[in-house]
Amino acid sequence: MNVISNIEIDGRSILLVPNHFSWWDGFIAWYLNKNHLNKKFHLLMLESELSKHKFFTKLGAFSISKTSRGLYDSLIYAANLIKDEGNLLVFYPQGKLFSQHHITLEFAKGIERILQDKPNCRVIMAANLVDYYSYKKPSLSIYLNEYIYDGSFNITQFQFAYNMFLKQSIHQQDKNFKQ
Repeated sequence: MNVISNIEIDGRSILLVPNHFSWWDGFIAWYLNKNHLNKKFHLLMLESELSKHKFFTKLGAFSISKTSRGLYDSLIYAANLIKDEGNLLVFYPQGKLFSQHHITLEFAKGIERILQDKPNCRVIMAANLVDYYSYKKPSLSIYLNEYIYDGSFNITQFQFAYNMFLKQSIHQQDKNFKQ
């Protein structure tokens, strides 16, 4: 695993926003936190998936339901979590799994609810890229970049910024590969 980042950790909480392409994504985020970000780990996970894989609660996962009341309650809980500077919350704004080859991501609006109270947290975008190139085993590269916003969060602007970041990360990944 290779982490490509110029982010320096400070006392603020972190909202980590990675692409969501595999069952392993929660473990990847947990590992990244354990070895680089060093915050108390929390992961928002679909209720249907968490009920099948209850062990994720031991890592800090909690559920989100797609019912309107359950969705609202989970997003309020998530918003309260990131008010604590010691916390990291992993949030997949796509809302479901997509192929890692899907490079123009569309986000659901839940992240806006989490950030609407203007918490003093950092929004860190993560691009998890798995490649084989000419190797027998795959490699995982995690690109990190902070999304700076002025206190009013706009999902359209964030989605555009994330997609640009993802494309730049893929380009950098190809540039870094040495044959």
